[in-house]
Amino acid sequence: MRFQIVMNMPSFGGNGVHQIIAEYPVDSLEEFVDALSNRDFILVDEFYKHNETKDYYKVDPIVLNPLFIGKVKVFRST
Repeated sequence: MRFQIVMNMPSFGGNGVHQIIAEYPVDSLEEFVDALSNRDFILVDEFYKHNETKDYYKVDPIVLNPLFIGKVKVFRST
């Protein structure tokens, strides 16, 4: 399932928060919360938005520290 994750840390571009679009192998937001609650770090697949097509494409896996996650919601691209 794909999620929009807001991290409590500055982004590379200097914004006050850092947003990540990521996939994790669960079927619901509740299952993702359970996964975050039981680990010090979690491995997700990160996605970037293509500037021209506005489609999302998979980049490298990334490890997140749940202590720095501010909020998470199910990602729905428009």
